[in-house]
Amino acid sequence: MIVANEKLALWLRGILAAGLYAVAVGMLALCLPAVGAETTPTSDPDTAAGAFFCLVLSTVFLAVTAGISRRWRSARLVCLLHLVLIVIVWTQVPSPF
Repeated sequence: MIVANEKLALWLRGILAAGLYAVAVGMLALCLPAVGAETTPTSDPDTAAGAFFCLVLSTVFLAVTAGISRRWRSARLVCLLHLVLIVIVWTQVPSPF
């Protein structure tokens, strides 16, 4: 009975990690339209602020995903690649400050 409960907990952790990672990828995708946008006096400052907020949320969801799936090497690799993408996008999005 204990083995069945451990297997169920493992599956639930995997499903939760996959869901959280999907949210992190979605948040990263939401900020892509702001990549390379120039900040001018006539541009909308909400675009940069929204992209910055989406990047922060993507980082938070990625951190939670990494915490849940800390034992799986493949999940660590995927989280590391996602973190590299976040850093690359973060440098291309104009600062809202």
